[in-house]
Amino acid sequence: MLTTRKTNSSAMLYCTILVLSLGCLRAGAAVRFASIFSDHLVLQRGMADPVWGMATPGQTVKVSFAGNTVSAQADNTGHWMVKLPSMQANANPQTLTVQAGNSTSSVKDILVGDVWLCTGQSNMTYNLWGWTPGGHGHAAVAKANYPLIRFIDVPQKTASQPRDSFEASWQVCSPKTIGGFSAVGYYFGRDLFRKLHVPIGLIESSWPGTPIQPWTPLSAVRNTPELHNDYLWITNSEQQYGAQKKAFVTAIAAWLPKARAAINAGQVVPNPPAEPWNPMSAPGYTSLYNAMINPLIPFAIRGNIWYQGESNVNDSLYYVRLKALIKSWRKAWNQGDFPFYLVEIAPFYYGNPATGEPVVWNAQQNVVRTVANTGIVGTQDIGTLHNVHPFDKRDVGYRLSLLALAKTYGQKGFVYAGPMYKSMTISDGKAVIHFNHAADGLVSRDGKPLNWFEIAGKDKKFVPAQAAIVGDTVVVQAPSVPSPTVVRFAWDQIAVPNLMNKAGLPALPFDTNDAMTNSDKK
Repeated sequence: MLTTRKTNSSAMLYCTILVLSLGCLRAGAAVRFASIFSDHLVLQRGMADPVWGMATPGQTVKVSFAGNTVSAQADNTGHWMVKLPSMQANANPQTLTVQAGNSTSSVKDILVGDVWLCTGQSNMTYNLWGWTPGGHGHAAVAKANYPLIRFIDVPQKTASQPRDSFEASWQVCSPKTIGGFSAVGYYFGRDLFRKLHVPIGLIESSWPGTPIQPWTPLSAVRNTPELHNDYLWITNSEQQYGAQKKAFVTAIAAWLPKARAAINAGQVVPNPPAEPWNPMSAPGYTSLYNAMINPLIPFAIRGNIWYQGESNVNDSLYYVRLKALIKSWRKAWNQGDFPFYLVEIAPFYYGNPATGEPVVWNAQQNVVRTVANTGIVGTQDIGTLHNVHPFDKRDVGYRLSLLALAKTYGQKGFVYAGPMYKSMTISDGKAVIHFNHAADGLVSRDGKPLNWFEIAGKDKKFVPAQAAIVGDTVVVQAPSVPSPTVVRFAWDQIAVPNLMNKAGLPALPFDTNDAMTNSDKK
C-alpha cells in the first residue's frame, strides 16, 4: 500500500508536469475557447457577451458570430477576451469562430436566448431520474423534447486557488440527455421556455451537503467584517499548509535516495513521508467557488437560482454570509445586480433546537428584504419531515419561474409569490398581521382554522394563538396574552402551516421581532 501511494504520488507529479507542458504547447500552437464554450451552447441575449480563451501571447485574435467580427490581442500569458455586440434571441443555429494567425477553432449549433445559473446543494443537485416517488421525474424525462433548451453540468471539483477551466460540454435537452440534470433547474427552464418561447441555457453548479462557505470567494470573506474570524482561520490554515507542504517536499527529497538504494539492494522500501492535508479541500472554504464558479465568469447570464441552506441550519451568520455571496458574485460578473432567486429550505426534522431551521428561513427572507433584485419561493407545503430532500421538485421549479416571469421579465396579471410578512399593528389586545403578496386574498389550504401561530407579550413567553383571516390580513390573539408585542408563524422546523394566498402559494414563516421590514421592497 505504501509503495502504491509513492507510485501514485510520483505519477500524479509526472502527469501534472506533462499536462502543464502540453497546455503551454497548446496555448502557443493553437487558438482556443475557454471551456464554457462548446457546441450547443446558448449565448445571452440583450447583452454584450464576453467570449474568451487562449492563444499565443501577443497574437491578434478575431472572433466571428452572426455576421459580426470583433478583435483583441492576447496578453503576455496568452489570454484574450472580446465582447460580441448585443443580440436579440435567435433559435437558428449558428457557428462561433475564433482565428489567430493560421489557427482556427469553432463551436457549432449556437443559439441566442436566456442563460440561468442553477446553484446550491443537494436539493438543486438531485436529478430527474432520482425523483420517481411523487416527483414526476421519469414522466418528465420521457416528454423532454426541447431542442431549444440547452444545459451544462459543471463537474464537482474543489480547488484551493481560482481555476479558469473545467471539463464538461453543453447538451441539447431530450429524453436521452436530461435525466441526469437538476430537476429543479429543468422544471424552471422548461416553464420559462413555455412562456417566453426563446432558447434557454441552464448551467448547473451544485454539490450535495455543502454549506455556503465553500461557494464564497476569499475576497468576500476578507471584506466582510462579521466574517473576520473566518478569514483568520483561512489565512492561518493556508500558512500552516504552506509550511507543511514545504517540509513535505524537503522530506521527500531526503527519502528518495533511501528508497532508490533499498530498491537496488532488494530491500523493503522505507515508508515515504505523509503528505499534508489541504484544509481548502474536502470541500473547504472558497474551494467550490474556485473550481465551480470562477471558471464560468464572466459568461453572460440572465440570473441565478439558489437552493441551499440545509447545511447552515442554526448558523447565526447565514444572513451575513448570503448577502456577502450575492454581492461578491455580482461584483465578479460585472453585469450589475443580476436576479438572484432563493428557494426556502423545506421543513425537516433536524433535531434540537426546533428553531434552528427558522434561523435560515429568517435570514433568507431578510436578504430578500434588503438586497436588490432578489426573491424567494416558499416550500412549507411540499416538505417531507423525515427526508431533507422533498420529492416535489416540479412545484419548486414552477414557483421559481413565476418569480422570474414577474420580476425579471415584467409579466403581469398573476400572483408570483406566497404571503410574506410586512408589518404588525396592535389593537384591542389583538395583533393584526399585514402581508405582501396577499392582495388577492388569503385562505386556509385545508379549510381548517389557521395553525402554527404563536403570540407573546413583553416576557417573550410564546403560547399557541387563535388566528383568523380578515381580508388580506390575519388577526392573532390569545386570552392569556392581553398585551401582545410579538407574533411568530411556523417558527418550528416541522411546521407545515395551512395559510396561503388564493393563488395557492404558501405563506412564509416569520417572527415579527426578527423581520427587517424597514427596507421591504415589495
